[in-house]
Amino acid sequence: MRIDDHPPVDELSLTWDAIRENYHDALNDEYDQAALDCAARLAAEPNGESAYVWTIGLLLMAPYVARDEGDAATPRVMAALKAADGALRDHVCEHEAHPYQEHEEEYDEYLAEQLRGLADEGAEWEEDLPREAWRCPRNVAGLARIAMDLVEPGSATDIPPRLHVGAMDTINTLAALLHGYPEAGTEVDEEISYQAMRLRYADEGARPGQLLVVVALSWYVVFEEDVELVEDLVTAFEETLPHYADASCAHDGHALPYSTGPDVADLGITLTTPGGRALYEQRRELGGPDIPLDVLLCPVALTEYAEDSLTRLRARSLELKRA
Repeated sequence: MRIDDHPPVDELSLTWDAIRENYHDALNDEYDQAALDCAARLAAEPNGESAYVWTIGLLLMAPYVARDEGDAATPRVMAALKAADGALRDHVCEHEAHPYQEHEEEYDEYLAEQLRGLADEGAEWEEDLPREAWRCPRNVAGLARIAMDLVEPGSATDIPPRLHVGAMDTINTLAALLHGYPEAGTEVDEEISYQAMRLRYADEGARPGQLLVVVALSWYVVFEEDVELVEDLVTAFEETLPHYADASCAHDGHALPYSTGPDVADLGITLTTPGGRALYEQRRELGGPDIPLDVLLCPVALTEYAEDSLTRLRARSLELKRA
């Protein structure tokens, strides 16, 4: 297919939206090709009149590209998005606001419909901001950065905070598990062991949030009969604590903002990425948890949470080995 010859925007938008909805379908050759075609068109003319079409297309498909880690589409998609951001973000305009500044995760489901309205001047347009603001190069650059951050969390700035791809799926899976009613298809022991493994191999940024996830799971596992599962969490905490061996602070005390496993697991997943941490701070400003992020993620606090869980898990392990 030639770069200057493409299906109608209506048809493309439906294809891209279907990929957004089915982003779990990893290693799908048709999805890969759709992302590669879109990236090629944007890379060919990152500052062209149709840049908004290809950028919104990649934003719609970004959750799929993010899930398909290591695939050939990922570097090409990122290169095209970076090219568009670099070519468009410094454009001078008279708009007081741009849609990307308020574009939160829940608005993704309307993007395909909005794209059709942008491409058809005769279509009904009920958005707060005019088409010109949507097609403005600075807005297109902002949408490109949102897509970049979806594909590679932390790769872009000056965008609304959001959770990383799949975070809500994990939050819902853990919530159901910790409530005692796992979702169909959930292998409980495997999911818990997987979260413990993620803590063991977490990088410095993700480690505090992942530690909270395993703390929440420890409250569940301490009542289990599987000694190997208990030991999985013991090992994860033992390998994590040395990272905080030199911790010190001047805080009067440390307390988690939530007391239930599902809420703490939700919090932990949220805090594993820069976007999630920014989202936590935004929620605080809007009347959410009153614990500042620096207190919540204080190394001394993390040590206290881990040691408390580790003490109970070791006791449980000893009970099971004696039984």
